[in-house]
Amino acid sequence: MKKIYLYLISGTVLFTACTREIDGITPPPVQEKACTAQTANPVGRSYSSDSVVTYPCTDNHCGILPLSTRNYWVYLDSFFINGEFSRMQYDTLRYTETYKSLSDGLIWWKSNMSVGLPATLYANDSAFFMMDDRMFNREIKDVHRDYAIGSVDSVRYLSSFDDIAAFAKSVRKTESISTPAGNFDQYYYFEKSAPRVRRDQVYFKPGLGVVKYVIEQAAPGTYVTKVQQISTLVKFHID
Repeated sequence: MKKIYLYLISGTVLFTACTREIDGITPPPVQEKACTAQTANPVGRSYSSDSVVTYPCTDNHCGILPLSTRNYWVYLDSFFINGEFSRMQYDTLRYTETYKSLSDGLIWWKSNMSVGLPATLYANDSAFFMMDDRMFNREIKDVHRDYAIGSVDSVRYLSSFDDIAAFAKSVRKTESISTPAGNFDQYYYFEKSAPRVRRDQVYFKPGLGVVKYVIEQAAPGTYVTKVQQISTLVKFHID
């Protein structure tokens, strides 16, 4: 008899769950989607353009940057002209285009705007990799490591702004940085600098994203870099 009661109760619970929208019962929290770890190191690889194809990725990718077509980051952008403040606007960063490199099966994510990270990137657990057209040969796409974190507090390495050579560094910070989106500690400060041409500063929280981005650039015909843009995180959604 007890077993019959248990079956009846179980059936009632299942029926209630199936009809919760009609009954107005609040549904249980939706379970978070599993995240696929990214561990490849594609630095130095090259692909033919026809071997990188559009690929509708529905997965969540775990790594230094959480990537999903459902994730977004809202920034307040301040723009300057020759170092003088000009205007502000809100922009939302999304990664809505995804591609697959057929030779190794990696998924590459393309953003709709720039906050100092590569426009088309692959992110593993410790670095960002940029895929871009080879200079003077758009039929080949080359992969370069852009920013990276390591086991030491400060790392310096060579980088570039497109065809301009640059020096880069990654510094682990223990203090807190505050934005309208919250207070973030244990973040990294990335800097890329081409002396007298351009300097990018990226304040990055692993597992979350860019919390602040500053770009300084020299006007044509000058050799003094002045601030051009400051982007500050105000809101974000991570699936």
